Parts: sequence; C-alpha cells; structure tokens
Amino acid sequence: MDFILCTAWVIARLCERTEANAKRRTSPMTPAWLLTINMKRIFLQSSILLALGLAGCTPAASERTFDVPLEEPTRADRPSEMIVADYQQSKRRDDLQTQMDWPVLFGPHRTGATQASIPAVWPEQGPALRWDVEVGTGYGSPVTAENRVVFSHRVDDLEWIQCHDAQDGAVRWKHSLETDAECDFEYSDGPYSTPLIDQERRAVYHFSGSGTLVSLDFDTGEEVWRRDLHGEFQVEPELFPSGATPLLHGEHLILSLGGANNDAGIIAIHVRDGKTIWSCTDHKAAYTTPVVAQLFGQEFAFVMTAEGLVCLDPANGEVDWEIPHRSRAPMSYNSVSPLVWNDHVLMVTGPGPGAVCLQILPDRSYEERWKNRRLLDSQYTNLLLSDGHVFGFTSAGQGGAELRCIEFVTGELKWKYHSVLRRSQGLIAGDAMFFLGERGHLASLQRSIEEPRVLSFTQQPLMKADCYCSPAILKNGIVLKDEDRIAVFDLPPSP
Repeated sequence: MDFILCTAWVIARLCERTEANAKRRTSPMTPAWLLTINMKRIFLQSSILLALGLAGCTPAASERTFDVPLEEPTRADRPSEMIVADYQQSKRRDDLQTQMDWPVLFGPHRTGATQASIPAVWPEQGPALRWDVEVGTGYGSPVTAENRVVFSHRVDDLEWIQCHDAQDGAVRWKHSLETDAECDFEYSDGPYSTPLIDQERRAVYHFSGSGTLVSLDFDTGEEVWRRDLHGEFQVEPELFPSGATPLLHGEHLILSLGGANNDAGIIAIHVRDGKTIWSCTDHKAAYTTPVVAQLFGQEFAFVMTAEGLVCLDPANGEVDWEIPHRSRAPMSYNSVSPLVWNDHVLMVTGPGPGAVCLQILPDRSYEERWKNRRLLDSQYTNLLLSDGHVFGFTSAGQGGAELRCIEFVTGELKWKYHSVLRRSQGLIAGDAMFFLGERGHLASLQRSIEEPRVLSFTQQPLMKADCYCSPAILKNGIVLKDEDRIAVFDLPPSP
C-alpha cells in the first residue's frame, strides 16, 4: 500500500511538472502531438512503477516503510510544551549575542553552525515581519555583516547585488551585471551563487550565473575589479547557470570554475586585483563551495567538483588526489559542499552515490571509513556540523526527504524526522537549529543527538514555494529569501 501511495504521488508530481513545463516552454502553436508524447511518457513511467510495486519487486518490501511526502504540518511538527519549557529554562538572556554576522555561505566557520545564539521560540502565528523587499529570480542565499544584509537576484538581463540596512530594509547600495545565463528547464535562470563579505578588506565578492567574478566595495557598492572567467577559460555552458560560490582563504578566492579544457576546473584568484594565482584539474564545475582545513600542521583544500572530491594544497593548487563521486540521474549535479570534522571529511551526493566518509592521513593520503548510499543522499541541501554529528536532509526519493542526525566518524544513524520541511536549508545557532522548509515553513529544533525536539514550527508558510535559499541570521532576527522577496523576521528574546 505504501508503494502504491508513493506511486500515486509520483504520478501527480510528474503531471504537475509537465503542466509547468507546458506553460513555460509551449505556446498556442505547440503541436498537439508533442503534448501527447509527454503524457504517454508519464503514463508509461507510472505504469512501470505501479507494476513493480504490485509484483513485489521492491527490495525488502515487507520490511520497509515508505513515507509519502507531506503537504501540510502534522502533529510531529507541533512543539511539545515540556520540551519548550525545558529549553527556555536552560537559556539565559545573556546567552544571546549583541552582534551577529553570517558573512559567507554556511556561516563564519562554513559548517552551517555558530556558537552564537538567537531566540528559537516564537508565537504560534510565527515571528513578526521586520521588513521585506520584492526581488527577482535566483537561488543565491543572503549574507549579513555589520547590521547589513547583502544578496543577489536577477531582473530581466541584469543580475543585481544589493546591500540593505538590517533594521529597516533601506537600500545602502546596489550594483548590476549583465547576464545571459539560461536554464534549460523550469528552474531559475539564476543567480545560483551566494555573495561573500570580506570585512577585513571592506569588499563583497560575487560570481554571476554567466561566469563573471566581481569585487565590490562593501561600503559603497562601487566596482573594484571584474573577470569574465567563463569567457577567458572557455567554460562550456551547462543545463543550469553557474552556481559555485568562491571560498575566501587568506588572499585567495578558490572556486570550482569548470574550465575543463584549459586546466582550470578549479581556480584561485587574488582578492586585491583579480589576477589568477593558480588553476588545476580538467573537471567541470559543481554547485558547491570549497573548504580549507588545518591538519597535521598542513593546509588542505577540499573541493567538490562535477566529477567528485578533489584534495589539494590551497597555496599552489597542487593536487593530492581525486575521488569520483557523482550522481548518474538526469539533471543531477554535485551540489553539496564537503564537510570536515577533525581529520575526517564527508562528501554527499544524491540521489544515488550517497555519503562517503574519509580519514585524512599525515602523508596527505586518505582511508575510507564508511560508505552508505541510503543513509544520507542530500541533493542540494547544506549539511550542519555539531558535536561530531551531521544533520542533513535525504533526497526527494526517500519519501520526500527527511532530516537525519548521523555520527560523523561511524555513520551511525541517531534519529530521523519526517516533516513538511522536505528538502530544507538550515543553520545552527547556539543550542538550536533553524530550517526554512521547501514549502516556505520556518522551524526551530533543539540541537540534540538523542531525538528531534521541535521548539517552534509555523503552521502556515512564511515564504513562497519552492524555497532553495539558505537562511542567514542577525541580532534577534533571521533572513529568508525565495524568488519573490527577501524578508527579515524578528526573533525577540523571551521575557
């Protein structure tokens, strides 16, 4: 019965997707035979799925349960008064930070987590709106620093990078770049990359959907330098606009560029003048950001490309090793950035390859610690690191996605949480986790490796589906973005 329900859901989603495609890609002159072929394809796919389920061809069908994706919050999404009371009793007002910055994708430590705290309990109707602004398209996430919010979006053929006051939403500055990026499907035409704020040099860096890297003055928005990296390195267009986010490391901006034909799969750019420092590999680009770790008195850079994980020396780009790891599913790209804890590295790709944990050795080689295709197969949602554990969402193929807590070193599953959040983007602030659900709901859970403990959950969406942008935080507030607006919500301290 579970399989039949799931198949019915798949059929419905295929029909929705085809209808959306038809509205976007067809015109009154579209031939009827083309639409008929699409519907026949859906019927054939769904018939095969249903036949396999009825024939008992699914692995261990009698032992597995398949959760149908949820459309509305359930009882599991309602906070427990006891859990909320215990959490509030353990928190003190002086735990909350007076200054809160989230200047780069996945936060100041690039782990999706910070020790700083913001309030995690709000009224049942949801947190109050501080301000919001209409925006254009794009999946790039907002970042914050010095009581400012910086984000990117696209209107027509211009890609905008904007800076707003975090308190009232007033525009500090905005800067535009011409773009011709296109998506071959019904998803966004960009931008997909997230700006990053360099407070030390008073700069903002952004990589556009059409492959231009630009440096702007953080205080004025004036352009300092720009590079047409796609043009210079002859990067071939993909099905989606470019979406890698650079890593700021020292005076290097390290980026999965995808210049496969010019030994520029990965590139390092100098932050001062935009000149190339080094380039390496023949890999195509991924939708990820690199991470640098200090291990055994050495620096290691881990970059997830379209082909898999690359380990290299961030000083000179010398490659230590490469591991193939990518999905074979159509329209699938590596979109989950690697995560490092102590001397272990986790790479995750879904659907398909799943998770692989490596232990890095002093001679810069590695040993595989564990591998699991089904445990964690995130598609594009970010991973969160806390207390030697990983919090992440599975792919849509696993019942519409669910949040799981996994021990980093062993791969042991601690708990899982099935909810309307689906494939959610999140962050950890202090003792709480915050998630912007795929359908626009905002939730907070206590940071726990024992069980999922819901603190707050909006019963109605705050944002418009589909939500693919990661949230950012600031003092007593959270920043959310979809393809219609960017919004700051107040999270006031408890009395």
